[in-house]
Amino acid sequence: MDYVIPLLASFIALSFLLKIGFYPRWGTWLTAGCCAIFVWLITPWATEQSKTEMMAFFASRHQMLDMSVCITLEAVAMITFCFDCFAGMHIRNTMFKQTVTFLLRLYPGLLIGGVLCYVLTQALFAFPGTDFKTLSWIAAIATFLFICLGAGLLRMITSNEALRLELLFIVNLFIIVLSIVATGY
Repeated sequence: MDYVIPLLASFIALSFLLKIGFYPRWGTWLTAGCCAIFVWLITPWATEQSKTEMMAFFASRHQMLDMSVCITLEAVAMITFCFDCFAGMHIRNTMFKQTVTFLLRLYPGLLIGGVLCYVLTQALFAFPGTDFKTLSWIAAIATFLFICLGAGLLRMITSNEALRLELLFIVNLFIIVLSIVATGY
């Protein structure tokens, strides 16, 4: 379990970066700014967490099953986005299909919030004695830079949109498998 959670968090972050790679640059910057503000705002909550509480959360079978359902739903939304983009055919383009396509393109992934919470608490545990406000600002700036540079780098490395869609699909399949493994079955 000690290795599954960080690996799952890494795959969720990779999926998020691949997904926002489909946004225009200003959309990537806006999303990165929102994530940085989120990290800055959750610091008071993260400072109240303890290692034993976090270990108890990840050891609780019921909570891991709930988390696995949320992870699977988001992965299914990302896979649906991939299929929607691959379809490309707009035969019988109804208002419902246009709305679903718009929402799938707009949705960046909400599980990145959980990953940011996890990373922030791990950073707080790794640097004891550091001023929380300073660490909060450093984490927010690092989050902004990581998201902007990571999405840009992935966009540059995989300049072909079809390849990025395939990678997003495969990464989300791994996320589903890891969420099942994380439940302990």
